[in-house]
Amino acid sequence: MPIKTIKIVIAGPYGAGKTTFVKTLSEVLPIETDVPITKESINGKRSTTVAFDYGRMKVREDLVVHLFGIPGQERFSFMWKIIARGMHGYLFIVDSSSEERVKEALGMYNFFRENFPSTPHVVAANKQDVPTAVDIPTIKSILKIPYEVKVMPLIATNRRSALFVLVTLLEEIRSYLLEMSKYKW
Repeated sequence: MPIKTIKIVIAGPYGAGKTTFVKTLSEVLPIETDVPITKESINGKRSTTVAFDYGRMKVREDLVVHLFGIPGQERFSFMWKIIARGMHGYLFIVDSSSEERVKEALGMYNFFRENFPSTPHVVAANKQDVPTAVDIPTIKSILKIPYEVKVMPLIATNRRSALFVLVTLLEEIRSYLLEMSKYKW
């Protein structure tokens, strides 16, 4: 049985939890390109991703998922399209610990929706274990997420939570690929 590989991009603003998500799920030692922040830590973070994070996970005997976490800072936006090339879908992670943090995600989310309009994706509201966490309907409203896009709670440090979000995205990708295979040129 041939092994299928799926490329998934993990997107979201700085500090949303992309690196943590990749580290939580990867079955191999993840590749990280984090460098120390030269200024005082921002939101408790002391490093930032400058190229990408990479992890791999075998979902089934015949299915391997490659996870590519992209840098969240605007100054690294030139990397977003480069890393996204050839992706089957993307997970957009939002720091849901406050409305301000959710609003910070709007520009990047719009970039992905505009540049990859037909690419399957799921939005994950990370840090749902924080007492000040913003609820899912408010996140959908702030980011103007289309009705058909799933928005899910996430705790990126929790493997079960991260796996549930990943499986949901894989189901979205599968549905999309099945739908596309109906159209023969």
